[in-house]
Amino acid sequence: MAQMTSTITTTTSNQPLLKLDNMSLYFGGVRANHQVTFSMGEGLLYGLIGPNGAGKSTIFNVITGLYTPTSGDVFFQGESIKGRPSYELAKRGIGRTFQNIRLFKELTVLENVMTSFFHQTPGGYGSALFRTDFYSANEKIVREKSLELLELMGLIDNAEEKAQSLPYGKQRKLEMARALGLNPTLLLLDEPAAGLNPSETKELTNLIAKIQKTKKISVLLIEHDMKLVMEICEKIFVLDYGTLIAEGGAAEIQSNPRVIEAYLGVED
Repeated sequence: MAQMTSTITTTTSNQPLLKLDNMSLYFGGVRANHQVTFSMGEGLLYGLIGPNGAGKSTIFNVITGLYTPTSGDVFFQGESIKGRPSYELAKRGIGRTFQNIRLFKELTVLENVMTSFFHQTPGGYGSALFRTDFYSANEKIVREKSLELLELMGLIDNAEEKAQSLPYGKQRKLEMARALGLNPTLLLLDEPAAGLNPSETKELTNLIAKIQKTKKISVLLIEHDMKLVMEICEKIFVLDYGTLIAEGGAAEIQSNPRVIEAYLGVED
């Protein structure tokens, strides 16, 4: 895990919610990302697209503290978060899902969501161990908030089922619900429609838009389903070979020659 840096760099107050500033990441001699610069405002829905191996998930791992950039910087709410650990960034309001679903499969659907709340509640291990009145009162609040999220995600009827028993599409929703339990300001969704059929994808498209508007949060999603991206994303960033090659609205991206070349190639 990346180590915390010793200093904090603060930018001016008029900064975007998230900014990558000439961010590069190399694994030995292999370039994952090269001088990527883009920014996101508050309360908007963004897409991050590109061919396989373009470096999209690597950017998510940098934003969430799993990787530390080789050079450049990452700012969240005007403050450098380069090198800060994942647990601290989660507490600061950055939530995410993963390309490969990561649930506590033996826990119930409700328990999975409840796990994301406990860093926000006071009390220590002793309070939990001895089930004090203080702990029980907080647990009741966490349970109620978790049930509200399951209602939002259409999973309320599955609350007491084991996570592993859910159909694949509902497991995707559960992972999103758990990420929302962190009360994020920024939600990163890594290929949320992967493995879904067209009907499930359409339902998910509407759900993501609903979450963004209901929670008034910023969303950045990686997705290969271009119909989903073009339908709901207000701005789209395009990567190719680890480099940002285009950004803009759906119409602008769809007609961009560099984007077309990256996806379709060109004749010699």
